[in-house]
Amino acid sequence: MTDETEQHADAGRDRYMVPALRRGLAILGLFSGRSVVTVPDITRAHAISRATAFRLVCTLEEAGFLERVPNAHAFRLGHQSLAISFDYLNSLDVVDVARPLLEQLRDKVGATAHLGIRHGTVMMYLLRAASQHELVSSIVVPVGTRYPVHAVSCGRALLFDLSDVELDALFANFEFDAYAAPAPPSLAALKALLEEERQKGYVYCSSAFVRAKRSIGAPVRDGRGTAIAAINVSDASFLIKDPDGAVKDAVLAAAAAISGRLGYRPASVQQTKPRRSAGADRNRPLQPARIAVDA
Repeated sequence: MTDETEQHADAGRDRYMVPALRRGLAILGLFSGRSVVTVPDITRAHAISRATAFRLVCTLEEAGFLERVPNAHAFRLGHQSLAISFDYLNSLDVVDVARPLLEQLRDKVGATAHLGIRHGTVMMYLLRAASQHELVSSIVVPVGTRYPVHAVSCGRALLFDLSDVELDALFANFEFDAYAAPAPPSLAALKALLEEERQKGYVYCSSAFVRAKRSIGAPVRDGRGTAIAAINVSDASFLIKDPDGAVKDAVLAAAAAISGRLGYRPASVQQTKPRRSAGADRNRPLQPARIAVDA
């Protein structure tokens, strides 16, 4: 395409542009990295008059895209902006978002990384980034493998948000004695363990199913602060070096990065306090399935 042709194409596109709408969208763009914006901020950023900036923010306010900050000459995002943001973020597949970051975690610590979700008292792996060790190992945990939620790191990380009342309901009639140590032997033991793990923000445990295997897990949160998944590093003990140091830091950083891409902002949730679970459906068990014995 020649320069002259490109100029004609640009001119054609400009015919359909609405300058006022473009300015309004540019104002919304100012909220990237900040929570409030003032009219002087807008005039400086876009070189427009104060009167024009004020008319634009009033229009955005009337449409629900901005709202005034009480007792301040400033604006913040309104319910319409937040609704659109949440709809977009909810459309993202957590597996697609997590995949590259899980692979980076695997490469950084040199051990297999997983992403899992919870349904009732079962945790199921949705994604695995296998280490070179696991690729040649007889101990391979395929995607779709299920485990008792209380006995594995991803599972317990996904119990962080549940209150004692919700834990009582979830584990009513659960047979804790069907699983060997180091899985918690009772609901009381599980609650005590969760209290410690919530304070730390992560779970570190040895496998209840495979000898000399360790894992470190942390929750992944969405834009509303709900723990919708968890990730872990889980592999042979000799690969999990410094579990409460560098490996733990890498897992927490990866969980935070995935959560951030899903819209989570730490200031919106107190992570060390139990929260309401995402919904009653997460407390309903999956269809009967074999519980894996190779985690």
